[in-house]
Amino acid sequence: MTKNNNFEQTDIFKVFGLIDDHAEKKKQEEAERAAKARADKEEYEAKAAEIRKKTSVTTPRETVNKKDVETFTPNEDTIIRYYGETFEITSFLTSEELAEGFLVKKNDETERIPLEPEMLRKRMEKEFPELVKAHTEIIFLKDKNIIIPTMKAKKKGNCENVLSSDSTSPFLSKIPFSILQEFISLSKIYGELSLEVHGDIYYCIQKHEYFLDIPKQSVHRLWAEVTEESLSIVERVQDAIKVLEIHSHHSMRPLPSPQDDESERVPGMHYAIVGYIHHYLPEVFLRQFVSEDVGHIRKDVISLFECPFQTLPSFEIESIEVNSK
Repeated sequence: MTKNNNFEQTDIFKVFGLIDDHAEKKKQEEAERAAKARADKEEYEAKAAEIRKKTSVTTPRETVNKKDVETFTPNEDTIIRYYGETFEITSFLTSEELAEGFLVKKNDETERIPLEPEMLRKRMEKEFPELVKAHTEIIFLKDKNIIIPTMKAKKKGNCENVLSSDSTSPFLSKIPFSILQEFISLSKIYGELSLEVHGDIYYCIQKHEYFLDIPKQSVHRLWAEVTEESLSIVERVQDAIKVLEIHSHHSMRPLPSPQDDESERVPGMHYAIVGYIHHYLPEVFLRQFVSEDVGHIRKDVISLFECPFQTLPSFEIESIEVNSK
């Protein structure tokens, strides 16, 4: 008698008309993942097509029209919002200066001149060294009687220079990798057209979270320049703190250019460049400007951003044997 070793597995759920809840749930989850993946891909392709269409024609350089310029007329009730804290304006300006103007000496005589934002910036710079003249704008929201100092992003461009240092240090809590991923995704689209793009990463103290902001800008093969007025940006980001400026060098190496060296000079600010954007994993260059005396120091990207490679697969450690021979 010949044995038949070809046994057919019996599906007891099918035989008895039962429903395999586990299998059904798995199928549903797979279907939902597939649907989400398709939707995400369609959304990305639609956005990419829109960007390509807009950049396929030359448009005049756009700037944001300022609203009626706010006259700088703070009073003793004006508050300053900076770095997530509230300061009384009298911490930096006297009651007399607020009421009568700034006292100056001319030809051995003194007189009062109208108060200007630059006068407040100078006073604040003594306590906050990052509020340097060339990179700071004092925004006065008259209807709210609030002053918000803000950092202005300068023109960025690429070339072949590089600075380096072994210094690294953590900053606040680390920036989620997803934010860097968002900027790289945007950079890849513009990189297809050999265009640079700029972004700013802010930290909201109230919500304890980071976010990426893409201001209105003019982009070129060799540079990206923010054209949006500071007032417009402040109205969008409120008093969140800018912690990093980032721009792309599309197919070029992510190395600072003389233009970058000139523009990236806010004490304590971090600056990043994403290059080789056409690679599966683009390269990221990170540095921080310390001071005019010290200059820039090179930073390890992982000192500022969360590491995306910290999820391990499930496996038996003993299955990997180290051969020391």
